[in-house]
Amino acid sequence: KYADGYSPQDAAANMLVGEGFAVDLIASEPELTQPIAMCFDARGRIWVVEGHTYPRKAPKGEGKDRVLILEDSDGDGAFETRKVFADGLNLVSGIEVGFGGVWIGAAPELLFIPDADRDDVPDAEPIVLLNGWGHQDTHETLNSFTWGPDGWLYGCQGVFTHSRVGRPGMNEKQRIPMNAGVWRYHPKRREFEVYAHGTSNPWGVDFNDRGDWFISACVIPH
Repeated sequence: KYADGYSPQDAAANMLVGEGFAVDLIASEPELTQPIAMCFDARGRIWVVEGHTYPRKAPKGEGKDRVLILEDSDGDGAFETRKVFADGLNLVSGIEVGFGGVWIGAAPELLFIPDADRDDVPDAEPIVLLNGWGHQDTHETLNSFTWGPDGWLYGCQGVFTHSRVGRPGMNEKQRIPMNAGVWRYHPKRREFEVYAHGTSNPWGVDFNDRGDWFISACVIPH
């Protein structure tokens, strides 16, 4: 059974979880393939990125990543509908929803796809908010998007990816260098800054109800 792998149902049934926790199968192949990032919207729907371009950046116009919306409209724990929100994206590694659209990390760019009327159809082509994100190591590109309690969009990036982040058209002296750490971006003021330097390859950032921040990282001593 190990050589052939488990079915989605058996995989969920064989997961070992802590006392008081359980695993439900929400989505599986072929409805969902190569998921690399996800988030929830205010309606309880899951937005998922399928990362088919990884591990190499595709030539311009040849990206294969897409964003799906999974919805459980009757609240029974199973998703009845599946929509494709965006397709043809290139090396996507982060997603968050809010402020009238969808925020996408696709090195070397931080993109915004507007959907002001929330009809699940993009209002325009993706807008490049920032560029200069490195992708020398595609395991460590910008990732783990989440809204902070202060209203900023937070994310991570790993140590072997070398970024010089700024708005399109900025010169090198105006750009902000970054390797491993946590960054943030203000959705209204359009400000970018490095929030914390360090770790190795962080892929996960979150906070508790006291405002303490937590990072999950891997590979090497920090």
